[in-house]
Amino acid sequence: MKTIDNATFVDKVVAQLRKTAIDLEEFQVKASLGKAEATDKYEEIKKKFNLFIHETKNKIELGKEKITDMNTMFDELIVQLALGKAESKDAFKEQKKKLLHKLHDIEVKIKTNETLNSIYAYVLIEIEMFRVQLEILEKNFEKGKDGVKTAFEKSKKEFNEMIEKIKSKYSGKKKETQWEHFQNEISEAFGHFKQAFSKA
Repeated sequence: MKTIDNATFVDKVVAQLRKTAIDLEEFQVKASLGKAEATDKYEEIKKKFNLFIHETKNKIELGKEKITDMNTMFDELIVQLALGKAESKDAFKEQKKKLLHKLHDIEVKIKTNETLNSIYAYVLIEIEMFRVQLEILEKNFEKGKDGVKTAFEKSKKEFNEMIEKIKSKYSGKKKETQWEHFQNEISEAFGHFKQAFSKA
């Protein structure tokens, strides 16, 4: 497998983070339509995330080292994503809980496997974006839109500041020495979004 230099890797991750910020903003605007649409939006993001998980699983299977327990975890997540439509807030919360638990298991497995480390930044971004989308939808189920929009605007500003910080901090460093810190900072950037919705 061809290795990419660190500056290229950081640039790609930063570009992905910026795209994610735009995607989350569009999602937040669409999700703020109301409860009836929230259930449809939930189905839409599950399908999109399911597709991403299938693609990631295929990439891992095509790699040099087949990681069987990783495939099993992806299969279990795919089953969770395929569950029926959550018609009520309680059904949504139950599905969300199971999905977050499975995502945590996958993250731990990827973080602790050197072979998978190179894909981790990209997978982490998608997982974190899915988590933020779940938070946005939960708040729309619960309270309506006004507080959510204000919280989102503040969090988006903080997220963009974190992206700039990550870019300037990691562009010149060696890849091996930065992995864990890099991953933590990506999680922290998304944490601002998630906290905003838990407070809204």
